[in-house]
Amino acid sequence: MDFWEKLGIRVGIPIASLLLLSILFRVMFVNFVDNYELGYQYNTVSGELDTLGKQGYIVTWPIVVKIHTIDLRPTQVSINANARVLNAKLVQFNPAGWKLFVSWHGRGDYSNDGQGNLNEILKSYAYDGSGKSYPFLKVLRELKPDDEKKDTLTLKIDTTKIH
Repeated sequence: MDFWEKLGIRVGIPIASLLLLSILFRVMFVNFVDNYELGYQYNTVSGELDTLGKQGYIVTWPIVVKIHTIDLRPTQVSINANARVLNAKLVQFNPAGWKLFVSWHGRGDYSNDGQGNLNEILKSYAYDGSGKSYPFLKVLRELKPDDEKKDTLTLKIDTTKIH
């Protein structure tokens, strides 16, 4: 072997090993909580649930600690019939009631991006007919068909004087 082949082996194998270990570390130990999410952790040894208190990259033990997220972005929930919106509400998850929410619906990742079912869960509580308030739900705005008349400008034109 010449000099360049030996150098390639001596440098290439450690770099490839380091790259493989870095990828393995990222997959097993590092979790990510986005800036619009509430992150919480479940400790499988003690059974404790705690909020993370921060967003970004979080390094945890892979089997001992499980990281889950709940989407905090406002979302519109509506009741539709025949391609017409009968009632719509702008709702948002309230972080103050996250423990009650998790106790009722279980640990998991809840998102509004179409993959999670948070939108449907919040919809069921927003349109609950019992009149209860839930600590994990904020109704930011409610739009009913009657409200549309208040938001639109009506012009009255006198057509009797037109020649």
